[in-house]
Amino acid sequence: MISLETIENAKHIVIVTSNDSFADASALYTFILRLHKKVSIVSEKEDVDSRFSFLPWFEKLRKIVPSSADLVIDLELETQSIYAFFKSKGIAINQKMATALYAGFLKRFHGLVNNRVDGTIFAVLSELIANGADYKQCNKFIIKRVSLSTLRLKAIMLKNMLLINDSKAALFCVNENDFKSSGASLSEAYVAMNEALCLPYVEVAILINSENEVLKLIIEEI
Repeated sequence: MISLETIENAKHIVIVTSNDSFADASALYTFILRLHKKVSIVSEKEDVDSRFSFLPWFEKLRKIVPSSADLVIDLELETQSIYAFFKSKGIAINQKMATALYAGFLKRFHGLVNNRVDGTIFAVLSELIANGADYKQCNKFIIKRVSLSTLRLKAIMLKNMLLINDSKAALFCVNENDFKSSGASLSEAYVAMNEALCLPYVEVAILINSENEVLKLIIEEI
């Protein structure tokens, strides 16, 4: 994670995010605002899923990195979680930050059913709730909420799914017509891919396009 000193010395900070890191980006955005810094949040590669629309600063998302930025933090390249960064620096986590972080843990650990979930994770979530995390909203949007377009695309993908390599891999193929007819985006295709990992023996889900190019690879986490 980039150093706190670097953040404090910057004048205009840009956080580059995506579906995978938006919750953490929301928490970091709140913290930087508390430093009275100018901050922007950018998703260049994809539209962030509307399931995150309840989180702070979702409406601030933009597509292009402002030219005035003197510090760009690419959360897609960071390996240390924002929560760990806050804790290591003794940074107080307020209600907005706690809610965003709670949502991030829910997404990262697939609604807390991931094999990597242990007592440490539940202890962190308990701390975030104590700090004001709106866990009910997080559960509603991150775990339960699904769009009509996602359901339509998932139906198409599951109908055409192939099990290969002794049923250890689920292969999905999507084309432009699938996205147009369902109204879904590429990120929504990942829902069906993750569900395929719940099938017996399936260890990996592969998404390809009509040109046989791999768009996404998801491996079951042990």
